[in-house]
Amino acid sequence: MNPTPSRSDAAVEAQVASLPGLADCRLALLSWVTAPGMTTEERDEIRTLLDVATGASSTASNALAELRDRFYREIEFGTGGLRGVTGSGNNRMNAPVIRRATQGLANYILKQGGSAAHRGVAIAYDSRLRSREFALEAACVLAANGIRSFVFDTVQTTPCLSWTVRTLGCISGLCLTASHNPQEYHGYKVYWEDGAQIIPPQDAGILQEVFRLTTWEAAQVLPEADARARGLLCRVPETVIDAYYEALDGLRIHDASTASRDVRIVYTPLHGTGAIPARRALTRWGFHDLHIVPEQEHPDGRFPTVRKPNPEEFEALSMAIALAGRINADCALATDPDSDRLALVVKDPAAARGPFQSQSQGDYVFLNGNQTGALLIDHILSGLQERGRLRPEDVIVKTIVTSELHRLICASHGVRLFETLTGFKWIAGLVRSWEEAGETGNRFLFGTEESFGYMPGTYVRDKDGIGALCQAVEMVAALRTRGSTAPARLLELFSLHGAWQEDLLNFDLVGEEGALRIGRLMQAFRLSPPQAFAGSSVVCVRDYKLREVLLREGRSFIACKKESITLPVSDVLQFELEDGSRLSMRPSGTEPKLKVYVSVRTPVTPVTSASPASAVSGAESAYAETCRRVRALRMEVAALMEAIP
Repeated sequence: MNPTPSRSDAAVEAQVASLPGLADCRLALLSWVTAPGMTTEERDEIRTLLDVATGASSTASNALAELRDRFYREIEFGTGGLRGVTGSGNNRMNAPVIRRATQGLANYILKQGGSAAHRGVAIAYDSRLRSREFALEAACVLAANGIRSFVFDTVQTTPCLSWTVRTLGCISGLCLTASHNPQEYHGYKVYWEDGAQIIPPQDAGILQEVFRLTTWEAAQVLPEADARARGLLCRVPETVIDAYYEALDGLRIHDASTASRDVRIVYTPLHGTGAIPARRALTRWGFHDLHIVPEQEHPDGRFPTVRKPNPEEFEALSMAIALAGRINADCALATDPDSDRLALVVKDPAAARGPFQSQSQGDYVFLNGNQTGALLIDHILSGLQERGRLRPEDVIVKTIVTSELHRLICASHGVRLFETLTGFKWIAGLVRSWEEAGETGNRFLFGTEESFGYMPGTYVRDKDGIGALCQAVEMVAALRTRGSTAPARLLELFSLHGAWQEDLLNFDLVGEEGALRIGRLMQAFRLSPPQAFAGSSVVCVRDYKLREVLLREGRSFIACKKESITLPVSDVLQFELEDGSRLSMRPSGTEPKLKVYVSVRTPVTPVTSASPASAVSGAESAYAETCRRVRALRMEVAALMEAIP
């Protein structure tokens, strides 16, 4: 947009008054364009939209809708902190929003008393456009409040930020990233002293402090040079980063004698932070045959080679798979821009042309997040058991929308599994609760959720795509040593525990009307649960917002008096079907969308033959049936959504 000429505040107010569609946004919009601390660029972006909206061009209505979307609400804290489209306005990610959020955080820290301010805040940023700018904005606000910050010299991963908070003993941490979202998004993730993203009571306390700031100029800012001169803006010591890689060594299950290191690996950081960390970590583990996709190796917030840098989406790995095919690699892996999510693709021509054909490219099978999680749990538990290192206190943690196959694998090893709400802040929060209570009966081994996130230890308290990458490569190597592959092992697990398949339906509902429709959809399913999905009756509804369990009686659902939900309140509905399938529904905490998680299990008929091939054949047939049922459920859910206005 071209900057508009300067004009009086009265002229701007007259423009706003002439647009009835902005009546309820009027004060917020005027506060933005007249705030003393606002830069010319921040004002001009809105003034240009006002000019278009009050003009006679064909784009006037679009400009009006854009203005409403920027000011109809304050940008909200979700499961990942602040996240939204970059731009001017209080429902966008920008410097004033960053400054105000950080002032609220600073006020909360100062109320903790004692040494909280001196302990400081660690700040990381990824490759997104304006990430370093936003990181320094936050640091300068903290400095103005007498709070030290430790800022990385260059782009850094989210797991390393979590590690740094704990290692430096910081009271809090910030990561400037929008994870796997498209390039127009940015985000601001807040961590507390345990290295995990904020949960109660910190989340509510910080948000309360932010809401108390009624003007944009309420955020105090110290110039960067002054902050550095006063020792309030510091760099993260290299020794802290070095120690993170040493901590990763503790994740090893196998050594070179039990799992060959002769594995050819392709990896892509998708233009994010992961290239240097992945190479450094894998080298320490003895894996040297690493090939990084050259077009995607270097940090670039424009993400020029992908529609969006999301390793959950098969197409994001197309360049990595193509390179793997050219060099005959055993596997290809990808992390998102802040390196907390991991995708795994493995070479298995038979599986790619057989049971996994729908999730394959050439000779390579793309494993979804639940499948990779199940394989990693199996790898960890089997490896520890083989070495006599599995202990009665060992536990695995998953979220409520993650595959129940994980529970069955744990049970087969006599290992307990705990469940939390969606988001690794809840997994990490569970670990923190054990520590605070002085419990020694639970030794955390691994945490996972369906969205390609894995927390492979307690050295960090968030997803760690780098640590999980090392474990995944080790797993591929161990299977290769035994003459097997990840898809082959997955079929073996299916033959033992039933054939499982999951899918995620994303209903993108953007803007003000999108947010309202998400609320209407959740309310409709809450007040009148479907009787069945794809021909299978709904037998139970779990409502995590009302914290109640409803059981089917005839055509009605009756509250179960013997069972209640003890997890924190969350806007999640879960439907359990008669055939064992499960659907979970929740609004995204980081994007304008409604998410529906589908999970289906088909029993595998026991084989009387001792032939392993017979068991595999039965698992393949069951998996094909599972995939068919998933497709049917997907179509039915989409139709139900379409029918609700």
